[in-house]
Amino acid sequence: MTNMSFLCNLRDRLRRMRIIPKLIVGYVLLICIPLSMFGFLFYKQMYGNMMEQYRMGKTNMMERAYQNLEIELTKLEALYPLFQNNTRLTAYLGGLGDTESDDFYDYKKDIAPTFSYAFINQYLEKVSVYKNDSKMAIITPEIENRTNFRAPAQPDTMQLLSPSKGLWVYEAPSAPDQLPTIRYLHNMYNDSYTRELGVLQLSLSDSLIKQFFQTLQSEDGVLRAVLAQDHSLLFQSSTSKLVLNEASITEALPDGGIKSFYKQGQLVSVVVVDRLGLTLIDIYEIDTVLNIRQEIGLSITIGLLLLGLLSVLYFMIASSITTRIIRFSRYLKRVEDPKMAYYPAESGADEIGFLITSYNAMIVRLDEMVHIVTQTELLKKEAELKMLQAQINPHFIYNTLETMRMLAIVKGDDTVAEIGFKLGKLLRYSLSRGKDETTLAEELAHVQHYIDIHLTRIGDRLSADIWADNEVIELLCPRFILQPLVENSIMHGIEKIRGKGRLTLELRDEGDAVVVKLADNGAGITPDRLLFIREVLAGRTPAEKASFSGGIGLHNVNERIKAYFGGNSGIDIRNSDEGGVLTTIRLEKRGIRLA
Repeated sequence: MTNMSFLCNLRDRLRRMRIIPKLIVGYVLLICIPLSMFGFLFYKQMYGNMMEQYRMGKTNMMERAYQNLEIELTKLEALYPLFQNNTRLTAYLGGLGDTESDDFYDYKKDIAPTFSYAFINQYLEKVSVYKNDSKMAIITPEIENRTNFRAPAQPDTMQLLSPSKGLWVYEAPSAPDQLPTIRYLHNMYNDSYTRELGVLQLSLSDSLIKQFFQTLQSEDGVLRAVLAQDHSLLFQSSTSKLVLNEASITEALPDGGIKSFYKQGQLVSVVVVDRLGLTLIDIYEIDTVLNIRQEIGLSITIGLLLLGLLSVLYFMIASSITTRIIRFSRYLKRVEDPKMAYYPAESGADEIGFLITSYNAMIVRLDEMVHIVTQTELLKKEAELKMLQAQINPHFIYNTLETMRMLAIVKGDDTVAEIGFKLGKLLRYSLSRGKDETTLAEELAHVQHYIDIHLTRIGDRLSADIWADNEVIELLCPRFILQPLVENSIMHGIEKIRGKGRLTLELRDEGDAVVVKLADNGAGITPDRLLFIREVLAGRTPAEKASFSGGIGLHNVNERIKAYFGGNSGIDIRNSDEGGVLTTIRLEKRGIRLA
């Protein structure tokens, strides 16, 4: 109850408030508050999008760096077949050499080039082969006895490797600012892979991991770290001021692959290198990298100053409008007689002035409109009287024709009686009022009466065939769409030839439309006139430019067909190859109902 009372009091106070205070309240509620909320949401969305784009960009760079690292590791692994397929080297390791001098000669000729070729890879620091047969003389420092081999943390791992597999191992550095040492180990076998001869060891420099971090194009101050398989810290860059929180970072580390995520205001990019058993990490300080929050204060200050300036301008403009509105409203409140409502004050040249000027013009026109309405009512009554008189004339004509027909029957003149009957039908169809549409059956009957009168007039010079599908004759259509076309064929075509005229009218159902074809063997149409008629029917030439009546009549029928049936409905007319004119009417069935 208390809330309802508060709302009622607030509503009453708003109603009693003047227009300027209302503008202020509306400005605060509808502009200031929504603008502030929109600015906050826009900033939040923009900041979020920027953070996401930055994260995706770092992820993409991490993927490219990881792909490059994998390629380099594959290249290093591809060095093993060079040594395994060197028959002189495997023969030496297997103790198949004849003498020490022969072994030294084979080393200089066939083995040493293999060692030299391996160092083409820029990341390779040392190549060592540890032989199992300690009795064989050592012919080069690169080849040592197996007893000098520094086995990995789990020595049995080497024994479990298949001949096609090698092993990547790393060793923790002596200081946290040094990168771990990485080695690639692969057992050496004889040619038939039945006996193990030794171990190939490829020792890598720290430039491989350095190159990985350089590929990321990291900014200054970025923390770089390398973790072991157990997530213990192996390396941390000493140039960054950031501190690695191993506990919080370890919780979010992926089991494999690449991942970038935000943690405690930092962007952490991680890649797990399964071959090496290492996790490489780049950590960025977001505030330092994006440098957004430093500009927030300046942006808010500029926004508030702009909002204040716009507010002053808004109220200056609003007051210039409301002053004249208030005066105009007060004047209208004092006016009781509309004839005395003319506003005499200066209107001005803006929209309010236009409104006042239009209002005064409306008042001036008020008396004129009253006079015009009075005259219109008088003219309407006069028109109704004339329409009543005009209805008498058709009935008089019908009665007269009926009288003539009866007299002809009495005198035995059946021809005259038949013509009178059909002429009466034509007139009734033509002069009937209040009926704008009909059926194709009634249109055909009207056309038949028209043709019958011409058959009586010109006799054997004209023959006519009319045919229609039973499915289409009940289709509703506008009146007078067939008879004007038949009239054109007879008057402008058949009557201009000496021989016998032939007229064919067909109505066929083609599924989505009814197609009407009217053909005659008349004189045809000259090319220039035919082109003009087709342009008029297509709407590219105004019908008023026609110097003959046929084009205007065709245009009228065509427009009524298009307006009624829509779609691709309309008339197409052209000269027939057999002589005469072929007129095609397409009546679309969409939305058209049957009678």
